[in-house]
Amino acid sequence: PRCYNPAPFGVLPYALNGDGSDLTDRDDDDDDVCDIVRNCSMICGLHPDQATEPIVTLALRLNVPFAILPCCVMPSLFPNRIQKRHGDPVRSYSAFCQYLLDMAPEERKFEVAHLPFVGRNKVIYSKG
Repeated sequence: PRCYNPAPFGVLPYALNGDGSDLTDRDDDDDDVCDIVRNCSMICGLHPDQATEPIVTLALRLNVPFAILPCCVMPSLFPNRIQKRHGDPVRSYSAFCQYLLDMAPEERKFEVAHLPFVGRNKVIYSKG
């Protein structure tokens, strides 16, 4: 792998919360953030922790492709995550992945792939 300077993609030093409105509707002088987020061609999160679900929500709202490699479930931080099929709280990695897959609206397909390494290598993505 090579590191490029500058990187051929944008990385924002801001937290992603909810549906991303806090980034797309900013009222401060940093209009570049709004433009970058609104005009992004894809949203990607590798081990995104608390931003996992907001990445999916923002990608759906902006109608852009996304790819996430979920890792940490953090059930104590997100006690309101409930499995669609059973109504049980999301507490395990497999339940979290299913919860994310269940976020797909009827008109948009979410897919799963696996990266070639040992460990939590499941990628959930949508081509938009």
